Formats: sequence, structure tokens, C-alpha cells
Amino acid sequence: MKAQKQNIILDSINYLKIFLPLHKEFNTFKHIGQAISDPLKVSYISQGKIKGIKENTGIEISSRPTDDQRNKYFTATTIEKLLKKLFVVNTSDETKKMFEVINNIDDYLKQNLKYNFFVDTDVSGFYSNEPENYNGSCMAGKPESYFKLYDYINEIPTNNVDVQIVGFKSKDIILARGLLWCKTYNKNTICENTGEILKTTTTKEYFLDRIYIHNKLQNSSFAKLQFELFQTIRKYYKVDLLRAFNKTQIESYILHKYDNTSKFIFKCKNSYPSFAVNIEGYEETLSRYPYMDSFKYIDDSEILSIDDSDSVKILDQTNGEYTNASQCCCDECGESVHRDEIVYSELDDQELCEDCFVYVDERGAYANRNNTYYNDYSGVYHYEDDLSRA
Repeated sequence: MKAQKQNIILDSINYLKIFLPLHKEFNTFKHIGQAISDPLKVSYISQGKIKGIKENTGIEISSRPTDDQRNKYFTATTIEKLLKKLFVVNTSDETKKMFEVINNIDDYLKQNLKYNFFVDTDVSGFYSNEPENYNGSCMAGKPESYFKLYDYINEIPTNNVDVQIVGFKSKDIILARGLLWCKTYNKNTICENTGEILKTTTTKEYFLDRIYIHNKLQNSSFAKLQFELFQTIRKYYKVDLLRAFNKTQIESYILHKYDNTSKFIFKCKNSYPSFAVNIEGYEETLSRYPYMDSFKYIDDSEILSIDDSDSVKILDQTNGEYTNASQCCCDECGESVHRDEIVYSELDDQELCEDCFVYVDERGAYANRNNTYYNDYSGVYHYEDDLSRA
């Protein structure tokens, strides 16, 4: 005979009955268990709803509801909201006891999650359909036009770069996800006599960009999911060395969990990619841009990279715009001016426009005009700190 699976959630509720008075509707909540639609929640169905379903549809919710019934008819909610419907709390001790059980059930749900690896090549569609404020991403749920840069990259045959979403999900709930970048290199072996291509060797370089984790798993499974996704990608794509944005967190998890870490750390040497991305002609197609964690600089050769030295655009905005790298904001007045017209004041630790800086001869340095005094007799500026010490 097959053993019945233990319902930890129901057992915890029965335990709480020892300490807290029951709500008058307690016995109307039926078939409490882990939600099918969202495994981080619990679900239930009321006695009245069971009766209504049978009367109106002829469908009977038996003592062992099917997964389809739980998904279709049951109400999914947090364990905290459910317990507040089941029990009456009158004292601080009762509140403490309730939240002790709430935390235990939350931990149980998190630790017993079953999830699968997924790959999604429709990056713009994924981002635009992603729920807001569930994993800390500032771009979730933004208009699809903001993410067309990813589609453009995937459609350019000559850049040999692909980008896609990879991650873990349980049912339809995304637990962890990140961008996986891949650069393909083709090396031809040429015959010295005829000049013909004898063979072509293909190699791939990967970079796992920043991993975002579901808010409910930030504390309990943050590093664990990052490490597991890193390892899963290595196995799935048969990659020996995988560069990863979250290298530090992955190594910290390994150090905490394992004694011998050398082979694990060796597999993630760098937190930045080894390649850049050619996006030639992008301005003819794109009018909106995404915020980027790693590849955020575009230079005048239309190369997208992590190098800011010759950049003309910086993809650091969340509203579909970009920062003009040739423009700089004055720290004093806030005016946007060309970078060549900005000077840096070591005295004030500020970048200042020509209206806000002066040259202090005594110091041989630039200073904020508001922090200086002009000497009408000598025709020079004095730094105010020097005068206060005099």
C-alpha cells in the first residue's frame, strides 16, 4: 500500500490549534495544502464553494482533489493571511506563536520547491511580460520596445553573438533568471598550397550576466540558486569555464558549503565577459534602450561592451533612454554641458562647469566659485578655507 504524503502545512495548523482559539469559520476551510499555481503559497477551498461547484457543474471535490481541481477552483494565498482567517489572536504570546508557525511553513515551502531549468530566446517578450517588483529587477514589465536591442543582437548574423534568458521556474513562477551571452568563434585551417579551407573549428565563449532571484527567496536561497544555475548552465552547454557576473556570491556559497573549493572557484575566474558585441547600424532600427548590468557602453564604432573609455552612449537608464557619455552634469548648478567644458575640482571634489568654477592661483587649482572670495585689489580668487585659517 502506498504511503500517504505527509501534509506539513496541515500538521502545523493542527499544532497551532493547541495554543490559539479558532475562528468561527475554521471548519469551513478545506483541503489546505501547497498551492499548485504558486508553490510559495498555500491554497484552500471553502465548504460553500465545494457545494456551489457541485450544484452548478456537477463536479464533486472529493477528499483527494486532483491537481487540476486545486489549480482551477482553489484560492491561493500566503500562509500568514490564511492563519489570520483560521485563528483569533488576542495576546502578544499568541501572535508570537502564530508567526513562529508562519515562518516554519514559509521555510518548508521554500526548501521543498521543485523547479526546472528553462531557456527563453524571446528576450524582449520575456522582460515585457515579467511581473513588476518580484525579483528586484528595475526593467521587469517595461514596454517591449525597450528591449529590442536584444532582438537586434540576435538577428545580426555577422556578430556571432547570441543572448537569451536562462533560469529556474516552478510551474509558472520564475525563481531565478539571468541573461546568458554567447560568442561563437570560427577558425579555419587553410591549405598552404591551394588556399582551400581544410576544416573549420568552432569554439564558444559564455558569460552569465547578473542573476535575479525571487523576492521570497532572497534570504533563504539567494546564493544557493545562483550557484545551482551556474552549475546547471555549465552542464547544459558543456562549458568548462564560465564567467559570471555573480562570481563573488557563487564563491561565497562554495566556501560556506564545501571544504575543498579549488576546483569550483577555478571554473569561474572572472565576473566580466571576454568579448564585445558588434551592433553596427543599430541607430537606424532602435529608438529605445534597456538598462544593462554589464554590456552598457556603446562607442562610436558601434561596439557594445564593458569598456567606458571611448563610449558615446551609456545604457544606465530605466525609462528607455540612455546617458550621453559626451555630456556631463555640473555638480553645483546641475547644468548638462559637454565633457570637454567640465573641470574637476580636487579642492571641492566636484565636476564644475565654466560658470561654477574659478582658478585659485594660490592653490594652483580649480575651486567652486561659491567657496571662494574675489580680491578686487589684486584681481585674484582666494579659497575660503585659507582665509578662515589666516
